[in-house]
Formats: sequence, C-alpha cells, structure tokens
Amino acid sequence: MNKQKKHITYYVHGMHCASCESLIEKTIKGKEGVVEVNASLKHKRVEIHFNDTARAVNINDINNDLKELGYTFSKDKPDVNTFSNIQKSRSLIIAAVVILIFIIIERNGALRSFSVSRESDLFSFFIFGLAAGISSCAALVGGLLLSLSKQWTDAYGGNKTKIHIPFITFNLGRLLSFALLGGLLGILGSVLKFSIESTAVLTIFISLIMLILGLQMAGVHLANKITIRPPKSLVNNIVNGSSIKGKYVPFLIGGATFFIPCGFTLIAQTSALNTGDIYKSAAMMTAFSLGTLPALAVLSFTSIKLHTNTNLSVKFNYIVGILVVFFAIYTFNSQLNVLGAPSLNDLKKVFDSKQNYLSYIDNSQNDLNNKEFQVMQMEASEFEYYPKEIILKVGIPVKWEFYNRGAVGCANAVSARGLYSGIISLKRGMNVFEFTPKNTGTYKITCSMGMVEPVTVRVI
Repeated sequence: MNKQKKHITYYVHGMHCASCESLIEKTIKGKEGVVEVNASLKHKRVEIHFNDTARAVNINDINNDLKELGYTFSKDKPDVNTFSNIQKSRSLIIAAVVILIFIIIERNGALRSFSVSRESDLFSFFIFGLAAGISSCAALVGGLLLSLSKQWTDAYGGNKTKIHIPFITFNLGRLLSFALLGGLLGILGSVLKFSIESTAVLTIFISLIMLILGLQMAGVHLANKITIRPPKSLVNNIVNGSSIKGKYVPFLIGGATFFIPCGFTLIAQTSALNTGDIYKSAAMMTAFSLGTLPALAVLSFTSIKLHTNTNLSVKFNYIVGILVVFFAIYTFNSQLNVLGAPSLNDLKKVFDSKQNYLSYIDNSQNDLNNKEFQVMQMEASEFEYYPKEIILKVGIPVKWEFYNRGAVGCANAVSARGLYSGIISLKRGMNVFEFTPKNTGTYKITCSMGMVEPVTVRVI
C-alpha cells in the first residue's frame, strides 16, 4: 500500500551552533514514519517529512523530547527581537568594560601575550589559550559539548560518579591531539618555510574569519549569510555515532576539536606551523590547549545548564561576539603593521598633537674607506620604540644603533618590511646593524607580531 508523504515545518528557539542541527535531526529521525529531517541553524527551523505511519511528530511530543536541551518548537515564526534593547545595552557595557581593561593593561605593558607568533614563549601561548577558552572556543566547542552531554549522561544512567568520565576523557583527548598534531605542524613548517609576509597574510585571513564568527555570535544577521562551520557530515558522524557510549569515543571527539575553525586556534596553529620545529610547535600547541582547559572544563559540566537558560545563553553569545570582533580587528590591524600597510595606528598619529616625534637622520659620515654612510639611532623600552618618526636618504648605507633598555615580549624581535629583510633579534644593551634603503617611500618598524606601535621611516 502506498503511503502518502507529508511535510511540516516547525520554528526552533534555542539553536546556536551546527551541532544543534545534528542533535535535533537525530532525535526526530528516530520516530516511526519519519522519512527525512532537515534542521537549519540559519533559518532557525526544522523541516520534517513523514508518511501516514508517523507517530509522535506533533509539536507537543517534540517539545517534550527536546525541552531538556533548551529547544522550543512552534508553528509560528518566533519574534527575532527576543533580546531586548535593555539586555543588549547591559551586555554591551560588560563587553566594553572588558575591552577597556584590556587596553589599560596592554598600554601599561602588563599584558603582552594576547597575540602569539613563532617567537612567543609558552606562557604567551597559555595566556592566549585562556582568551580563546572564554570566547570563540567556548562558543564552538561548547556547542559540541552541549550536543553530546545529554547522550553521555544517559549512557551512565545518571551515575554522578561515572558521568564525569566522558568529559574528562574528552579534554584529555583534546590535550593529546594538540600536542601530537602541533608537532606535525612543526614538521610541515620546516618543509614549507613560510616568510613573515605570508604569515601576516594568512593571519589577516584568519582574522576575517574571527570577525565573521564574532558578528554572527553578536546577532548581526548580515553576517549569517556567510557560512563558516565544520562540515555537516563530520558533525553528524560525531553526534549520531552509534558507539557514542564507547569509552574511547569522547577521547576521539576531543582530539577532533583540533580541526574546529576557532579563530584563536587557527592563529596558534599558524604560529606553530611557522616554527619549523616539531618540539617547539608541539610545546606551543600543548600550552595553548592547557590555556583553554579551565573554561572548557567548566563548560563540560555546565554546558546544558548554560545553553538551556535562554537569557543567559543569548547574553553570553552577544558579549563573546563583541569581544571576538574587537580582538579580530586588533589582530588584523597588527598584521597590517607587519606588512607596512596603512593601519589604525596611522590615524592616531594624524590626531596626535605632539610635534617632537620627528628625528631627521642627516649625519652622513665617511668610514675608513671614505664611503658615505648615515647613522640611525633608536631605543627600545618595554613595549615601545623611539623615536616615532625617522627620515633616511635612499641609496646610502645605514648604521643602525639600536639600544635595548629592556624590551619585553615580541618587542625583542624587530621587523620592517621593505626596509630590510627578515627579523632582527635584540639583545640587552647596544645592538648595531647595517642595511641600505634601496627605494624611496614610507616604511614601518614594529615587532614581528605588529603589536608595538610602529615607528614611521620615510626614505627620501
């Protein structure tokens, strides 16, 4: 007997990640008579195709099945403005306070570990991991944990002692994979040999990904037209795995988070790749993953409570989204400095009323061979270079006297694309280098990560 195929669409409140799609599809597909289910995070809805034998596909039954995970189904399209202007303003103030604190700390030189490069130490990668753990990694990996936590809870029958086992093995798998795959990145980097310019371009691309993800989390609908997510087939295999109760499955899933496109993770991976050293890159990624561990450990045990509380979940995503947008712009701007391109730092100089920045290097001298050269004198102190502006003459060799009074972090690694090649490492005290400016133009001297306020060099 032919069974007529029917179709119904329900709108879903509470979806926030790609894993939500797979979890909803898996639950509804298990019902008798259901032929096909398509959940859409973008449109916040689920389409169900079923035949005459379908049972329990009405909205009340589906709500009962998924209410514990914070999903609410309705026949009518929900109001998209559920996040009130007052709530949005309060969340914006919280994000602004966090950004202000970051700027104050950054300017006082107390925090130089927000961004990382191949020259960064392990502590910097750990701090960078902490930032990732409370921002985009928390949102992306936290969404995956939400999808799996209910299944893991059911697998142990609510046993409060054993229920922690899958979450512990999940995080252990993540730590181990970041160490092993981080080492492989070092091997790959030793073969590819990335330049500082190519690294900067790649980091800019990653920053754009971070920017889009941040705007999506902040609820900017225009950003939702761009899809950045793990392959749906991969998510489905993780969430729908028949052996999800196996004791090794959480370990393997934790290891697979190495490939989830979190912007912070991508920046750390790029830095590890550029070391060209298996041991150094493995240590970097291990330190980074240890930094993400505290936040993800909390999320492991509170993921359902966080995301089933609608107001809390919306506020969390909005605040984190704003922070991710800020840090994406921050990273994007720093890489423009590395490339010597116009950046936000140039705007600061336009509006700066101080007139004592310019240092005209017009002290041409003759060496023992009666060849003309010019002397460029600079200082490095904590996280700044002086003077802020310098003029050189094209074609005349430069004797660069760079006195290091105590540079910190990446300020010890100096870069000036186009003025000279490579990265110069500063030692404490006087450093002397030589180069010849070959072309007229404007160049920037900054650290290898572009975080130090650039010194502008005009070659005439």
